Amino acid sequence: MAGVILVTGMAIDASGVPQQVKPFDSETLPQDVITVYKLGLPFKQYLSETIKNPASAQLIKSDLGSANIQCGGEGPDVRTNKVICNPAISFMNQTCTIDSTISRNCEHAYIAAYLHSQKLNETQQGKFSYIFLANSAVMNHPGSATEELLALIREIK
Repeated sequence: MAGVILVTGMAIDASGVPQQVKPFDSETLPQDVITVYKLGLPFKQYLSETIKNPASAQLIKSDLGSANIQCGGEGPDVRTNKVICNPAISFMNQTCTIDSTISRNCEHAYIAAYLHSQKLNETQQGKFSYIFLANSAVMNHPGSATEELLALIREIK
């Protein structure tokens, strides 16, 4: 999206129209997360605003635990599913970069090793992180998966 100017908590699109960005919370739908991504707000900025709210920070902490369960652990076959682990581990890395004290899951050495082995850059990690968070919103609102989320997931495979 060309011409996007970012302001804390707000994105201004190419037409110059301010777009208020609501931080992730229990009411956030997958479409809301995809909209923020499409506005061009970097994931780390979105997350920084989100974790200022204690209830939202708890959701993010829970999501870190889920990501660790999905792709943590030991053994050669744990992180072989890139469709699951690219978003989960990108989310963990992006979140832990913003606040390493949010969860003990930030201490895992496999996060950096995985990202290095997959050669995931900051931009890719941001996109994968938005996908992980949109999937989390689906879990909070079963049946709310959108075609846009599925298209975004297909786009980065």
